[in-house]
Amino acid sequence: MEVWNNVFTQFDSDGKGNYEELEHKNIDTGMGLERLAVVMQDVDSVFDIDTMKAIRDRVCELSGKTYQTDAVDDISIRLITDHIRSATFMVSDGIMPSNEGRGYVLRRLIRRAARHGRMLGIEGTFLARLSETVIRESKDGYPELEEKQDFIFRVLTQEEEKFNKTIDQGLTILADMQKSMEEKGEKILAGGEAFKLYDTYGFPIDLTQEILEEKGFSIDETGFLSAMEEQRTKARKARKVQNYMGADVTVYESIDPAVTTQFIGYDKLTAVSQVTVLTTETELTEALSDGEVGTIFVEETPFYATMGGQNADTGVIRTKDFTFAVEDTVKLLGGKVGHIGKVLKGMVKVGDTVELAVDADRRTAIGKNHSATHLLQKALREALGSHVEQAGSDVNADRLRFDFTHFQAMTPEELAKVEEIVNAKIAAALPVLTEEMTLEEAKKTGAMALFGEKYGETVRVVRMGDFSIELCGGTHVANTSAITAFKIIGESGIAAGVRRIEALTSEAVFAYYDRIEATLAQAASLLKANPSDVPDKITHLLGDIKSLQSENESLKSKAAKDALGDVMDQVTEIKGVKTLAARADGVDMGGLRALGDQLKEKLGEGVIVLASEHGGKVNLIAMATDGAMKQGAHAGNLIKGIAAKVGGGGGGRPNMAQAGGKNPAGIDDAIAAAKDVLNEQLK
Repeated sequence: MEVWNNVFTQFDSDGKGNYEELEHKNIDTGMGLERLAVVMQDVDSVFDIDTMKAIRDRVCELSGKTYQTDAVDDISIRLITDHIRSATFMVSDGIMPSNEGRGYVLRRLIRRAARHGRMLGIEGTFLARLSETVIRESKDGYPELEEKQDFIFRVLTQEEEKFNKTIDQGLTILADMQKSMEEKGEKILAGGEAFKLYDTYGFPIDLTQEILEEKGFSIDETGFLSAMEEQRTKARKARKVQNYMGADVTVYESIDPAVTTQFIGYDKLTAVSQVTVLTTETELTEALSDGEVGTIFVEETPFYATMGGQNADTGVIRTKDFTFAVEDTVKLLGGKVGHIGKVLKGMVKVGDTVELAVDADRRTAIGKNHSATHLLQKALREALGSHVEQAGSDVNADRLRFDFTHFQAMTPEELAKVEEIVNAKIAAALPVLTEEMTLEEAKKTGAMALFGEKYGETVRVVRMGDFSIELCGGTHVANTSAITAFKIIGESGIAAGVRRIEALTSEAVFAYYDRIEATLAQAASLLKANPSDVPDKITHLLGDIKSLQSENESLKSKAAKDALGDVMDQVTEIKGVKTLAARADGVDMGGLRALGDQLKEKLGEGVIVLASEHGGKVNLIAMATDGAMKQGAHAGNLIKGIAAKVGGGGGGRPNMAQAGGKNPAGIDDAIAAAKDVLNEQLK
């Protein structure tokens, strides 16, 4: 048995064929804890060391089996022992069962262990009970296992229960396949059918094979492997192109072009329809079950897909035993509408009849904002001119965004006028009528086309009284009064000649004013004034602040002078240049600059270096007069030369420079060094 396998690590690979020699080379012995324990405990394998043996014995206890009595049972016992240990640690590290990446590895480990538990005759869920032993044996070295044990047990149990349900579903479907083969007089299950069981329902291929052999059937293994390789090839290609929510473009491109969806949601928010296509995030599938993310296609839908600036509907698709949360709705080529989301419970299969229910409150809010964009566009043309054209929009349940052509920022007066026009039309309770007609007929009505919309021969015209007429395929209110109120909250430029307005309607307007009112009330409380007196109070406070700032600067200047004392007697000459290098603690950078200017006036011609410890940090400043600079003095280079003494850095112009530092203990050294640096600069 291999115990020690030395690997001499010398290079770091960047993954592109380049190898950089490591600064610190090392040796990996490959001797893990379990291998060493096998030697030290003088046993035959890792499954016989104390920690693993405890888990192994627990498996035997739960199954009623004796280790090393039956070779087939021994495989299952060892597999469960290994897998439950790995799964326990993975969940502790925050990995959750899923259908991709490391989460998929965890799911396969749990499901494989659960299946082998069934093979040993263990009834019901048992993995959480086994995990108790794993945690007990390893908690001393990994205390987080005990801290998270309730969470670990819950994850293992939920996944095991889900798999048990999958197994039961698979057995039912496999029974149907057997019946079909019997009726046709066939003895070999098609590879594609076996792969469907494996890939769609997570039904292990060896379990399928075992069950069929008991009944005198077999599997087309070559066909199964071929179907698996085809799926892998599709997945590899699909990973290269992404769209929506991470779903692969090729998933939708592989749908039969004849599949289409009829939108029936203008006047209804629920419908019953039949599932035509199902996809996961990477491939077409026959079914979606608990926890899976995917897309559902049906014959008829009340869900509006993202189009013309209007955000998609959300809601649920369900049957008696199945619930799917629709998180997005997309329009695809060929008139297909995909409902993207996640299975909350149960399973859905192609051909099932389902109920579709749109989130009514969200649809209503979106309709209000969409209708408001129509009123806004006409109001902008009235307020700014006929050059205004829509350049994009985004309408959701919370607010609306409208982009339009205009070559300068709107004035407050123009914004107020637009708001006034829109709110007047809301108050006028204009009926919102829709009518389908040919594109030519629509053009004759003067209807405006929306940005980016591609129109067929038959179009939908949305008319709001005699005020607004537009071509639009979106959903709207029945009367403008339903919009209730309109408020612009932002206007900005987003490109040359293109402006953007963001606005709110209905309850969102009142919520906006509530926030403004709450903010004003808070400000008034802090100012100890009535809300109506806040502007005057702020004006007075600003005056007081300005006066106090002026007084503060005077006090800081005086404090700086006091901190420095009379330092003119510290002036020395270096190569004929007067030099003053001194310390003035407790002074900030602004105070040092002011103090330096005052000392420069007293000094006349020369160089000044000041240092201060302030708030646990260091401020440095250097100044040089014109005469000193002519002789070679350079304040910026001087600061660079001494800043390291106080753990900092900085620089500046020849006549003035400053720096900060973190080491006040080095101030005296910096001041002393300033004279040496200046001596080297001067001619």
